[in-house]
Amino acid sequence: MSTSWRSASSASPPPGGWSSFSGWRSGTRQARTHGKAIIRLLKRAIAREIFRYLTTPVTVPDVSDLRPARQAKNLALTTVAEHFGVWPAVISCIERGTRRDDNLADAYQDWLRAA
Repeated sequence: MSTSWRSASSASPPPGGWSSFSGWRSGTRQARTHGKAIIRLLKRAIAREIFRYLTTPVTVPDVSDLRPARQAKNLALTTVAEHFGVWPAVISCIERGTRRDDNLADAYQDWLRAA
C-alpha cells in the first residue's frame, strides 16, 4: 500500500482551493518592488537630511579669549585641566581652536569669569 508522492500531494486541495496559489508569484514580485521603493524613499530621506546639515550654517562659539584670560589670571594649564578633570592637552586644543567641545568651552569661560 505504498503511495507515490504524486497521489499523496494531490489527494486533497488546500482550504480555499488551488486557485488561491495562482497569484503567489506576482505577489512576491510586488513585495520585492515594494521593498525597493521603501529603500529608494529611505535613501532620499537620508540625502535630504545630509544636504540640510551641509548647507545649514553652524554658529561656533568664540574661544579666542580663553588663553589670554587664563594667562591674565596667572593660571597654569594643569590647574585648569585638574579643575575640569581632563588632560592639559585638551584645554590647550580648546584654547587654540583645534578641538571643539562647546560644553567644556562654555564651562571654561564661565569659570574664568568667576575666578
